[in-house]
Amino acid sequence: MNSTHAKTTTRRLPPLNMLRAFEAAARCESVTLAAQELHVTQSAVSHQIKALETWLGVPLVQRSGRGLGLTAEGAAYLPSLRSAFDLVAQATARIAQPTRRNTLSVNSMASLSAQWLIPRLAAFCAEVPDVDVQLSTTVKAFDFDPAAFDVSIRCMYDIERAELLRKDKWQGVQMEAFLPESLTPLCSPQLAHGTLALQTPRDLGQHTLLQSRSTPLFWQDWLAAAGEPQLRPANTLTFDHTHLAVQAAIQGMGVALGNPHQLRDVLDGGLLVRPFPELEIDLKNVYWIRPPHAAQNPQALAFCRWLEECGGLGGGEAAG
Repeated sequence: MNSTHAKTTTRRLPPLNMLRAFEAAARCESVTLAAQELHVTQSAVSHQIKALETWLGVPLVQRSGRGLGLTAEGAAYLPSLRSAFDLVAQATARIAQPTRRNTLSVNSMASLSAQWLIPRLAAFCAEVPDVDVQLSTTVKAFDFDPAAFDVSIRCMYDIERAELLRKDKWQGVQMEAFLPESLTPLCSPQLAHGTLALQTPRDLGQHTLLQSRSTPLFWQDWLAAAGEPQLRPANTLTFDHTHLAVQAAIQGMGVALGNPHQLRDVLDGGLLVRPFPELEIDLKNVYWIRPPHAAQNPQALAFCRWLEECGGLGGGEAAG
């Protein structure tokens, strides 16, 4: 009997707009601030408060200059009203949560994104379909703030220099190697085995070397490691990014330096070959970087695990 009565009892409640106006004005101690929060006029807030006072039959507020005070009745009413609104907000959030899209901000170097990450990104989106990845690329290899993104991707060569520039930004940062990073000459099969075949590093003197402004010294480093520090190529072409130089190599325009681990698909497909596969310079691997604010972020954790699975490396460390 009591249960039936509880289900059919009609609650005596004031209109919601009256309650929202009073709660906002009392909490902000200002009709002006309440109006801004509710996106209505000041007169609308004042009208709703007066209507609530009439409905209840008691005064709730008392005005003093530009400020707003509460009567004894208003002060007694506010805590329960705020708790009720909090409960409604929490219940709404729990119901609405399944329909919300999670976002994950990822920052990576342009060439790594173009050559390795983007061709694989659809697989991550399929595995974690409720996440919207916001991928940004940058040419600022060294001077970047790891806390500006949920996950950043850099090679150790860049990380070491970035830490020197902004060491205060690296406290509590987590990072782990997931992809080998090395450089070796790459070119089209036709160029490698053509009239001017590439049999030794000295043969590069008959070809065009393709380089990027983002890594201007890497050809010098590689030639020195290959025992040809004084070699002068027939020509050079310079691009903004490494992936553009690699694309030019695919078109047969010359020889580019590239990371064979990032370009596995291109090499396996026969678009490029490594004329000197035994000659690579090591750049200490590629790392994911996760700042403290994303340490327990489920989407960031899932993305970093996925990077490790794709890259095939393990063994992490914490910066700072």
